[in-house]
Amino acid sequence: MRRAEQLERETGNRVIHLEKGDFQGEEFRPAPHILEACARAVHDGHVRYVPGPGLPELRDAIAEEATRRGRPTAREEVLVTMGAKHALTQSLLTLVDNGDEVIFPNPGYPPDEFWITYAGGRVVYAPLVEPDFHFDIDQLARLMNDRTKVLIINTPQRPNGMTVDRLAEISALCQRHDVMVISDEIFSHMVYPPAEHRTIAAVDGMAERTLLVDTFSKSYIMTGFRIGWCVANRDLITAMDIFQQNSVTNVPAFVQIAALAALTGPQDHVIATRDRLRAKRDRTVAALDAMPGINCTAPDGSFYVFPDIRGTGMTAQQFTDHLIDRYSVGVVAGTAFGDRGEGHVRITYAVPDDVLEEGLSRIRQAVENLG
Repeated sequence: MRRAEQLERETGNRVIHLEKGDFQGEEFRPAPHILEACARAVHDGHVRYVPGPGLPELRDAIAEEATRRGRPTAREEVLVTMGAKHALTQSLLTLVDNGDEVIFPNPGYPPDEFWITYAGGRVVYAPLVEPDFHFDIDQLARLMNDRTKVLIINTPQRPNGMTVDRLAEISALCQRHDVMVISDEIFSHMVYPPAEHRTIAAVDGMAERTLLVDTFSKSYIMTGFRIGWCVANRDLITAMDIFQQNSVTNVPAFVQIAALAALTGPQDHVIATRDRLRAKRDRTVAALDAMPGINCTAPDGSFYVFPDIRGTGMTAQQFTDHLIDRYSVGVVAGTAFGDRGEGHVRITYAVPDDVLEEGLSRIRQAVENLG
């Protein structure tokens, strides 16, 4: 990502940014009622401290959202956080002690590894099985022992967009070994039918041992607002609230009011965004699959694809460098997400149609001219 920005700054050449984990272009904006609620809240003076765990009315709305997913939730089981990333950080620093083992999907989300290690824990990698990057249940069972404290699940997954299945079997293992689950569900509303979003927190026996994390960033195109949430048992939320009040104090009130408008207001904007992204996904997968040396599985959700580029004869980093240095296209090498990401790159398609078409055209030129 830094290389793409540096190249654009130094040369003045137009770089096609397909590496960013954010929305691009005017077609991706928060719904008007969200922006209006935020502006009105600032104008009305909602710029003071508020309760650390979040505004009561927002916590209630989040509790209803979690309940709709099958995890009955009360206000006291909800914490409003500075984005999903801070929720994950707080979760790991609260749960993990020296010597604890945390099972982490490979490929997975890199910041989680950082905080596991920072807390004194040990990262235990669970290699995901291609092409749909599922957990190998037998292998997962072998990884669990008396030192296993947490299993991290991300569904739909980063970086490949596939949903996690066999949740009942994973749940049985966690209950047998007394393992907590952190379930990162930031793309919960960006799952494309006929695929469905399901949370492990809704499986029998898992409500008390799951910490469910989500955000307003993706579903409501509110990446810059920095607001997310987590749901867990009351004791854990109480401990995390102490952490939050001694770090960031609280999420700004006007941001929380915007989030409340997002969650309780019309949801047609969310559905329209999902449908728009599904169309871009389909075009992206079809274009990549037609290129020599590239195979692209259609993801269940998110706004990423994770194509297999091994047929080009290049490593992930070589392919990434080739695209940015010679064709001014930014993508992310799959190895940024673990060694199981080798042979893949992550491409973002939440961009304007003309940018997407130009980026895919340049990638096609890059692979066709390899010989």
